[in-house]
Amino acid sequence: MGCDLEEHVAAFAAALDPAGPYRDPSPAERRLAATAMTHLTAPGSDPYAASTALVALGFSGSGGVDAATGRRYTMYAGRPDDGRAAGVVLVDPSVPVRLAVEVPHPNSDLRTERIGVHLFRLAPGAILVVAGAHRRAGNGAADAAHNDRSLFHALAAEAANRRLPQIQLHGFADASLPGLDAVVSTGTRTATPAAVRVATTLREAGLATCEPWRDSRGRLEGIGNVQASTAVRLGTTFVHLELSWRVRRDAHLRAVAVRAVAAALCRVSPGTGRRPGR
Repeated sequence: MGCDLEEHVAAFAAALDPAGPYRDPSPAERRLAATAMTHLTAPGSDPYAASTALVALGFSGSGGVDAATGRRYTMYAGRPDDGRAAGVVLVDPSVPVRLAVEVPHPNSDLRTERIGVHLFRLAPGAILVVAGAHRRAGNGAADAAHNDRSLFHALAAEAANRRLPQIQLHGFADASLPGLDAVVSTGTRTATPAAVRVATTLREAGLATCEPWRDSRGRLEGIGNVQASTAVRLGTTFVHLELSWRVRRDAHLRAVAVRAVAAALCRVSPGTGRRPGR
């Protein structure tokens, strides 16, 4: 049987405690995480090998049919009180993986975990990776976007190594950038075709969008983001998306944003969740 994926992931995120335990994985554990990601994303790989590696890292596996899409899913989830910060990995085993969706700050950048599940649902071929600790846990060591020794980073880095485009979901306070709904960047001060497409589709969807390569008002470019740095080094696509609280708190605006992102990155037709011509 399946479960409500959005509510399950949201409940996991809500249980993450800023004062909770956290430790960096060992080098051997980071290698195991990379092995697991390889088995999850490489065509013809062994799902049992992926499951074995993830279980050894503190995940437990489950699966079923997502009632919202009718597609099968496999979910690997850790425990919010486990200092290993296993997090959540969600994959559609019937579709080749084409996109990595990343949520590094669950229960801090509020509702980004819900946006991640929505994008996973709307973009067949997405794999969702949610960090397993609050960003302030471990006196801030658990900030997955800025810790290249984290389990989250090991998974994301291998996604980049597998040449998967990545989109990372963040949030900002409305007061930080009044009048803006979104900031699209690459983790650098330069543009890429994917980032330009995301910014354009968000703007066309009616969301006030900042492109830092044109206008660096908010300093929300993701400079210092270690997943972005890895993607740059490997020459792979990385999009850093900041959404205002106005957008994140409103289910309709969240859906508008996700449809725009899916259209930009996956050629999904807005409003259908399907690729054009299918």
